[in-house]
Amino acid sequence: MAGGGRAGDGAVSGRGSAGAASAAAGAAAAGAPQQYVGLVRGINVGGNNRITMADFRAIFEGLGFSDVKTLLQSGNVVFASDRPLALADVRAIEHAFETAAGFRAGFVVLSAAQFLSILDANPLLAIGTDLSRLVVTFLPQPPAAAPAPDAAPPPDAAPAPDAGPAAAAAFDATSVELPDAASTLPEVFAAGPHAVYSWHPDGISNSRVPVSFWKQFGPVYTARNVNTANKLAALLRARTP
Repeated sequence: MAGGGRAGDGAVSGRGSAGAASAAAGAAAAGAPQQYVGLVRGINVGGNNRITMADFRAIFEGLGFSDVKTLLQSGNVVFASDRPLALADVRAIEHAFETAAGFRAGFVVLSAAQFLSILDANPLLAIGTDLSRLVVTFLPQPPAAAPAPDAAPPPDAAPAPDAGPAAAAAFDATSVELPDAASTLPEVFAAGPHAVYSWHPDGISNSRVPVSFWKQFGPVYTARNVNTANKLAALLRARTP
């Protein structure tokens, strides 16, 4: 759905995502380590909220995750877990990050299948001729199904006191209010179940969209251009049998 209106009036559904996304889900079902993407909002921007990628990787390794790899300096990490993750794990990651870095940052954590499905569902690929100006804004959602009520809680999964940004839980994407199409041209926006897609032909810094549009998503959302997202997807696909 492009233009103004609520996403629920015509939200984008996945297309072409049965390949790599299904393979990622199948690998998890077969007992292989489960692959995840972590995306952090607002780190290493200018001189603010600085953390080295070595320290960033160490946070995930310290929580028991394996095969931790970062991409660029903007807070992109791919890692493996020997069990499914839930929102409580995201809170634990945020708490560990705040302890190590000395400042808070919101995380969106997605399974490989979720991340690849979001990319495959992008309805603006046909018009986004410059992938550095084609953007996916990832909205918070549970990274995996929560454990059964009678299951023993996994280690280190309990929410830390004052859980931080992840306490917002999942965003209801059907409530997204897209900007009026006529007022933002030549920019184009569309909403999917777990992401907002946007095309900024004049550059993101020249966007006409008011800051108030982004405030509807709360404190935890983060955007990546498709160039960066595709590089993360390549890392995930290299790990999927």
